[in-house]
Amino acid sequence: MFITAAQKEQIRTWLMGLQERTDWMLALAKRQDAWERDLTWRLAAERALHTSVEYTTDIGTLIIDALVMRDPGGYADILKVLVEEDVLPEEWFAAVYGVFDLRARFIRDHANVQPGEVRAAIETYAPLFAPFADHITRFVQL
Repeated sequence: MFITAAQKEQIRTWLMGLQERTDWMLALAKRQDAWERDLTWRLAAERALHTSVEYTTDIGTLIIDALVMRDPGGYADILKVLVEEDVLPEEWFAAVYGVFDLRARFIRDHANVQPGEVRAAIETYAPLFAPFADHITRFVQL
């Protein structure tokens, strides 16, 4: 199987959305104020992080389906399949793995996500989306 031109265009579009959010989160991570205490900023940060995770898994799913790779068993496993297929490095996956627990909490336990957790997540995970995009761009030959 192969990745079609239409699928490459979809990946390109998703990567642009991911880049936009990554740039915003990286700028937010550099701020020295207590932005995470402001509800609007915190909710925006949560949404940017959540949609960034969705972009990575949507891209992963598209590649897995197009190239008929092993069916993943969940969100983290989507990216694990890409590690197994040498699309993404194991070290990157190990660094980003914790974001999937937070993603689940955003959906199922949102009321208990603390402001400091959101700030720490932005600082930890935002820098990991650019390397993901680089690996995908090279693999798909965009």
